[in-house]
Amino acid sequence: MHIANQVLGNIHADESLSMEVQRLDKQKKVERVFVPFHDAGRRRVRLRTDQGTDIGVDLPMDEALQNGDVLAIGDESDRMVLIEVAPSEAMALRMSKEIPADQLFEFGVRLGHMLGNQHWPITVRDDVVYAPLTIDHKVMETVVRTHGFDGIESEFVPVQPGDVPTAMPHIEHRHPA
Repeated sequence: MHIANQVLGNIHADESLSMEVQRLDKQKKVERVFVPFHDAGRRRVRLRTDQGTDIGVDLPMDEALQNGDVLAIGDESDRMVLIEVAPSEAMALRMSKEIPADQLFEFGVRLGHMLGNQHWPITVRDDVVYAPLTIDHKVMETVVRTHGFDGIESEFVPVQPGDVPTAMPHIEHRHPA
């Protein structure tokens, strides 16, 4: 098994790397790994390329795989692995415009507490909070409903890798016994 402990770059962010991957791909020296959305956030994961090569990914604590990342295989500088993260869904949460202004702060704190307590990673864009699908739709809906969030609208929307985080950033904490 080959070990990959660093990302060389991303073809969507680095044009020269993208061109190099295209060049090597024509020479059949690029292998692809199709990573399920929920596994992309793991810094340590065992993967198998489309050509059957086993790869152990062991990234630094603050890194996670992204769609378009490129890994080197072993000591060979002319063989690369292209990461392709599958698209997924996210729960989109919107606060109703009907919530009184004097209750918005409390509402936001309660929502943040609920999301953090579930360890759901989030992205906030405009007035929408997106939490990637990490468990069954019904379970996510039940969690929101159980917390008594009157005035919140939720729906599941398609997302592409990079639209939302795939895992919570690692923060060391302990739960009391």
